[in-house]
Amino acid sequence: MRTIVTLACMLSVRASFTTPGVCYRRSHRSAACSAAVPPSVSLAAGMVGGAIGVGVAYPLDTLKTKTQSRVTRASSNPLALAAEIIRTEGVAGFYSGVSSTMTGQAIIKGIVFLVYEAAKAALSAFAAGDDPGFRILIIAACISGAVGSLVVTPVERIKCVMQAGEASAYDSPLACIAVVVRRDGWYGLAFRGLGATLLREVPAYAFYFVSYDLVKDALLGSEAVAAPLVPLIGGAVAGAMAWIPVYPIDVIKTQIQVELDDGDESECSVLATTRRLWQSGGFAAFWDGLGPKLARAVVNHAVTFYVFEQICGLYRTWT
Repeated sequence: MRTIVTLACMLSVRASFTTPGVCYRRSHRSAACSAAVPPSVSLAAGMVGGAIGVGVAYPLDTLKTKTQSRVTRASSNPLALAAEIIRTEGVAGFYSGVSSTMTGQAIIKGIVFLVYEAAKAALSAFAAGDDPGFRILIIAACISGAVGSLVVTPVERIKCVMQAGEASAYDSPLACIAVVVRRDGWYGLAFRGLGATLLREVPAYAFYFVSYDLVKDALLGSEAVAAPLVPLIGGAVAGAMAWIPVYPIDVIKTQIQVELDDGDESECSVLATTRRLWQSGGFAAFWDGLGPKLARAVVNHAVTFYVFEQICGLYRTWT
């Protein structure tokens, strides 16, 4: 894990990058660049890759959520927690809410890619440039994260509630939705944790796209790694680098979203939750579950980008 983070940090000194769907004119990358496919293909590839990636890494995400919530588990050691889940809940305990999360992740990725492409095109037209520049790409990525947060918030609310509880607590995601709506209302389902989600998603997408494309550009340029491994390595680095800077915000968001039926809305705010975490655990409380989260992010996004690139590659081959 340290090697992946170090590689991304070393690459971050480079001045220019591209993202899926964008490519500067570099001859060594022209064959592999995702710009060769239309936005609709990138959108579909992102949806499929996002759903498959989150499904593969879901058990690690469950460990992260249970560690962060500290609602049902006393241990914060990932291995001890995993053993306890198997003993008390069985394998099903790792997959509470997986179906709704995969569906939601497909929708999220679809919206994010759609908004990203639209924002990039609009900003490029406004700047009257042939190719989007560095700042345009960053702004487009941040806009996509902001809009995607509106979908991420209710999807992760259900995911967090189901993961934090026992495997048998809810018969299905729909049953969990019914409980959340009954106790918190539709507003609580759709918007509880939105502020923390925005604080997390907006910078995370900037780190995400930057890290992936820097690694991809470096590896394709050096030809030191076989082409099929490039999206796996790039996705692994992107996943780690997208989460490390915003992880404390994710801990705060989880704390906000796992609770049900808090009478005082002010106690569910980002500042109030931050204060409670600091009082209960100090600095370390904001990093609970980081190990499982990084492991999950590496697996999830390596798979996501691999599937994304494979689907784009198939389209280019067929056409």
